[in-house]
Amino acid sequence: MHEKPPSLSGFGPKGRIRRAHLSTQRYADALFSPRKITQDQCSLLWTVWRREGIRQNELAEELFTDPNTVTAMVARLEKRGLIRREVCSEDGRARRVSLTPAGRRLVARLREDWAEMREKLRAIFAGEAGAQALRILEQVCEVMTEERQVILEGRKTSPATRSASTRTIVPAIEAVP
Repeated sequence: MHEKPPSLSGFGPKGRIRRAHLSTQRYADALFSPRKITQDQCSLLWTVWRREGIRQNELAEELFTDPNTVTAMVARLEKRGLIRREVCSEDGRARRVSLTPAGRRLVARLREDWAEMREKLRAIFAGEAGAQALRILEQVCEVMTEERQVILEGRKTSPATRSASTRTIVPAIEAVP
C-alpha cells in the first residue's frame, strides 16, 4: 500500500516547513536503511567527507545540532569503523573527525543512492521561484536562530522590536503558493 503524500493546504508556513523536512527525512531513512545508516548519520558522514579532520564541535555547528547528539553519533559510527577521532594538535581538549577507508566507501555508495533524489530536488528548486524559496528558507533560519538566541540569553525584546524582525519575511512567505 502506498502512503498518500500529506496535504499541506491546512497548514501555515511552520507546518509546511516541518512536513517538507519530515518527508525528506523519512524518504532518506527508508533509502539508507539497507545500509544501516540514518539520514542524520549520512549527513554527518557527508560533512566529514567534505571537511576531513573537522573538529567535533564544528561538526555540531555544521549539522545545526546539539553537541551531545553529535558525540553519540560519532561514537556509533566510530564503533562501526566508519570514522575515527583523533586529539586535535592545536587544542588537546578538542577531537578531529575523519573518515576511515570503509567510511569513504560507504559515503560513495550513499551519494549514488541519493543521486536521483538530488536531481529531483534541484529541479524543484530550479529557476527564480526555486531560488526565491531557498532565500526564504535562509531567512527563516536566520530569524529563528536570532530569536532563539534572544530566548537563551534571557533578553526580552518589546513586541515592536519582535514584529520588526519578522516583517521582512512575512510578505515573502505569503508570496509562496
